[in-house]
Amino acid sequence: MTSSVRARLAVTTPLFVTAAASGGTITASRNTATGWQDGATALAVADGELDASADATGALDVSRFELELAPIDLPSDVLGQPAQLRDVRVALATESAMPATWSDDDDAAAAATVDLTLDWTLVVGGSAAPLGTQQLQGVLVAISLAGDGEPVTATIGATGSGELWSWADLVRLQGLQLTLQALSNP
Repeated sequence: MTSSVRARLAVTTPLFVTAAASGGTITASRNTATGWQDGATALAVADGELDASADATGALDVSRFELELAPIDLPSDVLGQPAQLRDVRVALATESAMPATWSDDDDAAAAATVDLTLDWTLVVGGSAAPLGTQQLQGVLVAISLAGDGEPVTATIGATGSGELWSWADLVRLQGLQLTLQALSNP
C-alpha cells in the first residue's frame, strides 16, 4: 500500500539529488582597470541531499540541504589565467521552515529566501588554496513535490540575483541559477 507525499513527509524524508538531471550557472567577475570582467560558468552537480518534513499545517521544514558541485573551470578573463574551484560544497546555513501550498496530498510547492554556506578550494597555476567558509545571503529556494509517496520526487530551484559574495571589491559571484531533481528512496 502506498502512502501520499504528505503522509510520507510526516517524518523527515531524505531526497537525493540526481546529478545527471541537475545543474546551473553562476557569474564570476573580476574588477579590472576598465571595469568588471564577467564570465558565466556552468555548474555541474556531483551529489546532494535535501531532508524535509511537513508539519501539521503542511509547511515544509527543511532540516538539511547540501550540494556538492563538480570542479568549476573559471574563464581565463576572471583571474587573468586559467583557474578552477574544487571541493565546492553549498549547504543550508540554518534549518528553514517554508510555507507550502498543497493542491492535494501528493502535490505541493514551497519557497523561502535562505542563507547558504559555501566551502571551496581555489586552484590557480597548479597551486591549491582552501578558502574559508563564505555566506551566500538571500538565495530564493523553491521546492515542488510530487509522486504517490513512494518515492517522493522533488524539483528544487535556487536563485540568487545580484551580488552573492565578493572579496575586497576584486572578485565577486552573482546570478546563481540552479535546477535540481531529487528523489526519495521508496
